[in-house]
Amino acid sequence: MNSQRPTGRVENFTNAFLVSFGVLVFILLWTINIVFGFLWAIGSAYACNIGLSRFTPRRE
Repeated sequence: MNSQRPTGRVENFTNAFLVSFGVLVFILLWTINIVFGFLWAIGSAYACNIGLSRFTPRRE
């Protein structure tokens, strides 16, 4: 006696996968944007600090 179920068509999860993958890519791109944006802001602030310190006199 054969106890295996007959093989048939499986459910199509392509749309669910594509939606989930799209959400993950969106989150990944925003994370990259936030990290590099933060590093850009830190670098710009440091460059402005160095640049302004050369033009302003020091207080003693």
